[in-house]
Amino acid sequence: MRKQLGSGYKVTPQTGGSGEKLKVSHGGMSFVTVYLATDDNATVFHVHGGGLIVARLVNEFGIARTVTAAIKESLGSTSAG
Repeated sequence: MRKQLGSGYKVTPQTGGSGEKLKVSHGGMSFVTVYLATDDNATVFHVHGGGLIVARLVNEFGIARTVTAAIKESLGSTSAG
């Protein structure tokens, strides 16, 4: 995923809470949280924009789509969703 996103993005593991998650940021206000969960024998990724109300909405349509596409490309996935 880091390769697909490039050097302008920072990917860091997040601790605490339940499950595994990553924070992907691009600048100070543009970030998403990627939640990883296992479903049978697969890993399921949930990507959600971060920030307060307006910033979260912007991040859902901006960086969240970019990160989702990078995950799909890194895994070789062509499926939607």
